[in-house]
Amino acid sequence: MSLGLALAAATLVATVGCGLGSSESNSSAKGPRHGGSLTILLPGEERGLDPFTASYSNVADGNRLSALYDVLVWTDPTTGGVHPKLAESLVSDQSAKVWTLTLREGVKFSDGSLLDAATVKANWEAHRNPEVRSLVGGVLRDVVLTEVAPLQLRIELPSSNANFDHTVARNLSFVAPKRLVATPDGRFELKHAPIGAGPYKLKEWLPGRELRLERNPDYWQKDRPYLDEVVFRVDKDVEGANKAIQAKKADLTITTDAQNIAAAREMGLVGEDSRLNGGLMVAFNTRKPPFQDPAARRAVVLGLSGAEIDRRYFGGRGNSAQGIFDSRSPLANINLSAPENRPEEARALFAKLTNDGKKPFVFRYLVPDSPKPRQVAEYIRQTLEQYPAVTVIVEVADMASLVTRASGNDFDSTVFQLWADDVEPTIYQFLHSKGGLSNVTGYANDIVDAALEDGRRYTDAASRRDAYTRLQNQVNRDLPYWVYSEAVSASVHRPDLIGIQLFNDGLIHFDAIGLRP
Repeated sequence: MSLGLALAAATLVATVGCGLGSSESNSSAKGPRHGGSLTILLPGEERGLDPFTASYSNVADGNRLSALYDVLVWTDPTTGGVHPKLAESLVSDQSAKVWTLTLREGVKFSDGSLLDAATVKANWEAHRNPEVRSLVGGVLRDVVLTEVAPLQLRIELPSSNANFDHTVARNLSFVAPKRLVATPDGRFELKHAPIGAGPYKLKEWLPGRELRLERNPDYWQKDRPYLDEVVFRVDKDVEGANKAIQAKKADLTITTDAQNIAAAREMGLVGEDSRLNGGLMVAFNTRKPPFQDPAARRAVVLGLSGAEIDRRYFGGRGNSAQGIFDSRSPLANINLSAPENRPEEARALFAKLTNDGKKPFVFRYLVPDSPKPRQVAEYIRQTLEQYPAVTVIVEVADMASLVTRASGNDFDSTVFQLWADDVEPTIYQFLHSKGGLSNVTGYANDIVDAALEDGRRYTDAASRRDAYTRLQNQVNRDLPYWVYSEAVSASVHRPDLIGIQLFNDGLIHFDAIGLRP
């Protein structure tokens, strides 16, 4: 649950002037048969179904949007490649400051309007309109957009970014008809009656309960999609999803719980996963007390143990994190580990913060109304309240409210999930002082900002790793967050579902999925 704020991307080929070339969709004579329906269980309620207010994360609205809108470009987390879909290509010039997006010809929205450069421009301009309060609008600050042809958009960045295609893949790939994004009335209509160019279109929506989509007969890929209907149901019982699928009450779920993935496989279900940077974490609000004070953040982190959380609540199936980078990431310095589980140091810090127990140290910890986060929250509360004068107030909220509060600075600390197959753009936005609403913690550090800026100028892993080593060192000192479990994302589904390929942080290409012949 990235709270709709955490959006990630993948790397492209390490060449100057790199970009995305056209590729044909994979097909096979042994592919899915046409017909049938699919029921998907997701723990997150809809924050919205328009590209501006929705959460793009895998367990929230990302897969709903993928089915409705399709994507301009997408990232493959297994290879680090970025690929076109509604777009034909996205390429940069030698400076990596000017990029050109070229769209496929003849792509139509489900209302019959055409997808063209003017439409993409209108969508992106709406994102950066402060009145819209888009969660991803910050990436377009000072970007100049120019229509150079009906299907071609010129994108001039304020500075070089060899990884801007990653940003498009994760933040800017869902687009809606121009008439609906250019005005407040149109965006209101879009929010309640979404229209996209995806493989499915809206049939019925019961907010917070069920979203029913039907096959889009005018989808740009002929003979696709395969299914007649896709149904998304909100089910907060994450651990019960496997049993529902086994009992054929549902067909698929997306999970970020390593224990659930392992249990699904033991039950004979299919679990297709991908390892990512980021992970499950406690995010501190560094803008105000008590976590404006780095000593308060360090005291909390040193009092807790990721290994203990894994043992208690993930059956030892997860991986305790060493920081925000996956232990196998080529961008990480594996010799740097974030501090944690030093109870005596925590005791000394809490003693100073509480004046040897004479002054209360109280903070709120915000979690979604879901069993596992509530269990971990109780561990955090019980563990930290063993220190004199420390009180942890666990606040439980529905997913939509949690996202709103986190993005609105209405929390002391909160559970947070980040999925990122690359630093760009997700980790950049999460940690950069100008990351906008994605910088949930409000963290600001000049050294980290400079490291992030340096890292985006390169495509080779060695140069980027050097930059991100500086980032790791500084963040380990400041601790604006504590990652207690490495990131994993997986689809769990029945064996008779085929054609599933995860992209970005765990989204599905809904045009390719179907039932086995």
